[in-house]
Amino acid sequence: MSNAALLPAREAKAFKVSRTDVQSLLTQKNPEAPAANVRAMAELVAAIWNILAELPDARKRELASDRTRLREVLLEASIFAPVEPIVPSGRLVRSRGSGLGERIGLKEGRARLDRYATAKSLEEWAGPVAGAGTIEQQLGIPRSTLSHWQSRGSVVGLLRGERKLAYPLAQFVDARPLEGISDVLRVAPDARSAWLWLLQPHGALDGRTPLDLLKQGGRRTKVAEAAERDFT
Repeated sequence: MSNAALLPAREAKAFKVSRTDVQSLLTQKNPEAPAANVRAMAELVAAIWNILAELPDARKRELASDRTRLREVLLEASIFAPVEPIVPSGRLVRSRGSGLGERIGLKEGRARLDRYATAKSLEEWAGPVAGAGTIEQQLGIPRSTLSHWQSRGSVVGLLRGERKLAYPLAQFVDARPLEGISDVLRVAPDARSAWLWLLQPHGALDGRTPLDLLKQGGRRTKVAEAAERDFT
């Protein structure tokens, strides 16, 4: 397909859809389908849709009326090239694995895990944290405001002990939570998982940590999309 005759950017944008839009519809129509399959199909449908959206209306109608031509156009892309079928060789190879090894008791199992596991303090993996009182003194954020942010999922609060919350200081800039923290908390299973994810370099974010990108500003959407892919 030539790029010589495309719709103006503003007009083409009106036709475009997001992956989440398509995924929502596919999930509604196929409630029993595995989530990973639905997500992958939504990615493909949205990508194809948005490419076709840039074509003039006449070209869209032409492809819609000629399904054979549409299939040929899609197959021209290498990602849609037919996969060569696997031809059985006719030979049967029998093999047997070594099995799971010896069975051990619960006490011995816990003892072995203890030898591998190393206890870490909250600060060792989460970085500098502080309670509501310290944050009020150092950052000037009232306890009531911090509690409100935490309850609506705008800041990460990590349990220290059974009830006391500690707040990672790196999530605050100018006495406010970073924009985009709430997007991660919305899809993560819990606050601890969300904060661990924010601290880890991410391949889809050019090896940067999601937290660093949020601090740059203007990268909220990219971080939110990566979080949604990883957690949903």
